[in-house]
Amino acid sequence: MKRRKVVIGAAVGMALGVTRDLRAQQDNLLTIVGPFGAGGLNDIVARMYANKVAPLLKRTVIVGNKPGAGGLIAAQTVLRGGPELSLLVVSNTFLIAAHVYKNPGYDPIRDFAPVTPLFTTSAVWVVRKDHPFKTLKDLVSYAKAHPGKLTYATNGVGTYSHLQMERFKKRYGVDLTHVPYRSLPEGSMAVMGGEVDIAIDTPFAAAPRVQAGQLRPLAVFGLRREEAFPDTPTADEAGFGEPNPLTIFCGLLAPVKAAAGYLDELRNAGQKAIRDPEFISQLRQGGVSPLDVSAAEFFEMMKMQNDRYAELIGALGISLT
Repeated sequence: MKRRKVVIGAAVGMALGVTRDLRAQQDNLLTIVGPFGAGGLNDIVARMYANKVAPLLKRTVIVGNKPGAGGLIAAQTVLRGGPELSLLVVSNTFLIAAHVYKNPGYDPIRDFAPVTPLFTTSAVWVVRKDHPFKTLKDLVSYAKAHPGKLTYATNGVGTYSHLQMERFKKRYGVDLTHVPYRSLPEGSMAVMGGEVDIAIDTPFAAAPRVQAGQLRPLAVFGLRREEAFPDTPTADEAGFGEPNPLTIFCGLLAPVKAAAGYLDELRNAGQKAIRDPEFISQLRQGGVSPLDVSAAEFFEMMKMQNDRYAELIGALGISLT
């Protein structure tokens, strides 16, 4: 009997030890939740960031994906998190979805706090390499002469690419037909296959296909030319500028209920991670620019874009359930 008690006591002790080890591992874990599938630009950069910030935080940092519903699932998952809070990868779609969907389940400004800005990039309009359009002016001239005949691909209704094109159509009086796809790369593939005329993509995704002679960039919608397409003008240089263009951004947020000390720890480590020379070099090689601003400045930029999206979506009357 005594021997049995000793064995049982040892087993219980081992079980408690395992439980403590698991709890310690969980307490030392930081999860970053992405709203789209693995392999996209935001996902790749989030994983690069996780590798840099983990040793600074002395934590295990993992990236998980919760795709679906325009990012609503990921945002709601992070908001419902327990005491050991996760971080959310956000981009323009995070702001847009809050105004496009009737019941998004979150307020992008009131329910979240800024942690780390990651990068900014531009949109690039591409056509097939053998397409007769050589410039953005060619495209606009044809579209005005043939209303509704040209088609354009985006990664879905109510996304950044969709709103950017609708804003352009309204400003310059052109009629183009929208063809939504599940992702920006799918839209570019559709252009290459002759299914649609124009795709709105990012330099990161479009550059390899441009270099392979499959696509032609017509214009960059951003503040400056892109290194991947040095001969491609900005929309402003092409004569189709827009006041205060809505640039593409990516960053990390935490639920606003996170403790101030926890947020400070994440922000301090995050600033060091995004200024790491290797991280910056990897971003530039991927065709995006570091967004080296403070968390507060990043959030002010988000607030400005949020207000403008609310106005634009209201004017266009876009609503999804």
